[in-house]
Amino acid sequence: MRHRVPGNRLSRPYDQQKAVLRSLATELLRHEEIETTLAKAKAVRGEAERLITLAKRGYLADRASLAKKASEGDEEAARRIARSLHCRRQVAAYLYDGDVVKKIFEQTAPRYLERKGGYTRIIRSGIRRGDAAPKAIIQLV
Repeated sequence: MRHRVPGNRLSRPYDQQKAVLRSLATELLRHEEIETTLAKAKAVRGEAERLITLAKRGYLADRASLAKKASEGDEEAARRIARSLHCRRQVAAYLYDGDVVKKIFEQTAPRYLERKGGYTRIIRSGIRRGDAAPKAIIQLV
């Protein structure tokens, strides 16, 4: 019995479910909009928002000047660079493509610096013809 167990299994074993969410999150962050089933869109929303939050936490606008300060012995600058690297590695461990990791840190994170959450929107787009599954478009706001 799975009483009170959170999350949607997407009718797959855990390893396949994780792979589907990773690939959907990678493509969503690459293209900024994808069309999928409503259940998958709702499942990938949390993963994409978690990755964007990590990218915001690891974003450094002035990396070169911080690196210079860190080499001169500034502990706070060294700590900020280390935190940024840690966040980048966490995101890279989840996403399948390194170019998407670069994009999320260089383009997406600065865009959402002032926003406290809710980086995605889900729009229902009808039903799929073959099996009548509800389709949805998930996009970055």
